[in-house]
Amino acid sequence: MAYAKVSMTNGVEVKLVPVGFSWTMFFWGFWPPIFRGDWIWAVCMFIACVFTYGLAGLVTSFFYNKSYMKSLFNKGYKVQVLPPNLTEEMLKNYLGYITLPMA
Repeated sequence: MAYAKVSMTNGVEVKLVPVGFSWTMFFWGFWPPIFRGDWIWAVCMFIACVFTYGLAGLVTSFFYNKSYMKSLFNKGYKVQVLPPNLTEEMLKNYLGYITLPMA
């Protein structure tokens, strides 16, 4: 698991988004994007895992959670609750943002 999970909402749905290294991508490759409903990443990961014999799961483990969080921001999600061990400044540095969309 990642070291923190951020609660994000779009006003209707709430999602817990991990921050940091994606152990689920490391162990299960293209399955986490399928369960999260991230279909573009699921298809790309499936194709990449087939051609690299699963090595793509190791490589994408380092940046998938960041990419997933940014895609949720693009879909209109906002940060609802930050965990106690993660400050807003730390999250902004992780994502490379100047300001965060907060609910």
